[in-house]
Amino acid sequence: MMPVPPIDPFHALSISALAHELAAQGRSIIHMEFGQPSTGAPSAAIERAQHVLATDPMGYWESQPLKERIALHYDETYGVSLRPEQIILTCGASPALVLALMTSFVPGAHVAMARPGYVAYRNVVRSLHMKPVEIPCGEKERFQLPPHAIAALEPAPDGLILASPANPTGTILSPDEIRRIVDVCRAHGICIISDEIYHGLSFGERAHSILEYDPDALVVNSFSKYFSMAP
Repeated sequence: MMPVPPIDPFHALSISALAHELAAQGRSIIHMEFGQPSTGAPSAAIERAQHVLATDPMGYWESQPLKERIALHYDETYGVSLRPEQIILTCGASPALVLALMTSFVPGAHVAMARPGYVAYRNVVRSLHMKPVEIPCGEKERFQLPPHAIAALEPAPDGLILASPANPTGTILSPDEIRRIVDVCRAHGICIISDEIYHGLSFGERAHSILEYDPDALVVNSFSKYFSMAP
């Protein structure tokens, strides 16, 4: 078994532990260590969950009605037609990211991503014995991946992780930028994984799904942000 390379610490966890420790001491704490909305889950979702828990024997198999409703959401929101069997349900977005990487790439694969970006991207890539290729993205690039920087990578990466809205900067890729990134990736055989967990939390122009431009891309999404349903 190959040893796992060094993984950067996820500082939000240690900050959160300190915040909860101070709160237990009676301190008034404003929690900003995680991107977690404070609005609470929709009442309809809570009522439905209570009904299912009380009436459904459940089991090992995933929920077909939920997959059908997610497919309908993508049709209504993005005009994207999905079959329920194209949707995989996981216990949160992090396992979905791991699954997307494991099923798309082999150990040693190069996966490009923006820096600054969500620290878990490079940590998960490293833990799977893949190599993160971080592309510096500053204020000039609006902290988003410019298509020309992706095209300039030598050798071309096997994969690319996008995030729009981005974490932690909140910037959004325009439709034209997404199209150009998709064109570059198609030309170089780069598989796209799009983190769309912050969709619905943008102001002004809505965020566009990568599936509007590349039906072969993989999307990671969750109920934890827009729907305030963190597990």
